[in-house]
Amino acid sequence: MTREREAERSEMNIPPKKRSRKPEYHRPSRIREIIQQHGYAFSLHPYKLMVSWQGVLVLAFRGFSEKARELKGALNESELLVRENPGSTWPKCTLGCLRDGKRLTPENLARLTEVCERYNRSVFGGDVQDFHASFSENPQAMLPALMSFRVKSLHLTTYECRSHELVLAEEEFPLKDFVADSLSDEASARAESLRQESIDPEEKANVDRIYSETLDRKKYWFFASKDGHRETHYREPKIGMSLVAWVQERNFLSHSMPFSRYKGEPIFWK
Repeated sequence: MTREREAERSEMNIPPKKRSRKPEYHRPSRIREIIQQHGYAFSLHPYKLMVSWQGVLVLAFRGFSEKARELKGALNESELLVRENPGSTWPKCTLGCLRDGKRLTPENLARLTEVCERYNRSVFGGDVQDFHASFSENPQAMLPALMSFRVKSLHLTTYECRSHELVLAEEEFPLKDFVADSLSDEASARAESLRQESIDPEEKANVDRIYSETLDRKKYWFFASKDGHRETHYREPKIGMSLVAWVQERNFLSHSMPFSRYKGEPIFWK
């Protein structure tokens, strides 16, 4: 607007026009854009209870699906999040830790490992392909199955302690469900859905390698007895941010399943 025009508006007691300007902080979230583009719902299949480094008790999952790995790769390439620690490159859920000032002795490790193995031997842990393979090898020896967790959304959190027992704020990012509109029949759609849920053999091998290391108690004690990751580490006041999948409380163990009637047809976990 020219100065003459501004003067005319002033003489007519017309207030000057306000310039509309969208604040820069309203720009779309890049994390949201990446999740919208690459984020598909996926399942986590409980596999083994085990003692991890520093004596932390964890539930290991069978591995990340193809879609989950694609999303993790896109987030890592964006450099929006800090570089992953080695412990988050394979799927697990921390269940407990040592109290401050405590350290596992070789005897403690042997006892904890045996407790974990006693439970691992009494249930089946793995994905659908593992189930089929186990049934083919020995149909009469099937065990109650650990239920899978369906991850339908991720949450960007601002936490007050690393254990996420105190969360200051969070934002939910829904994940897309696989839609097979382009496929001609339901069987093809289910087969494609199962393929996308499949876990890469390298993923499985990596989790198996980590789990197998814990069974050699003499060698593994060096890692299980390391300093760090005690109770204070998880519960002390610490502001930080993370991208997490909430695991709701539910039964880990499925209802008694009639494995004797199983004929080898595909099973689709819900």
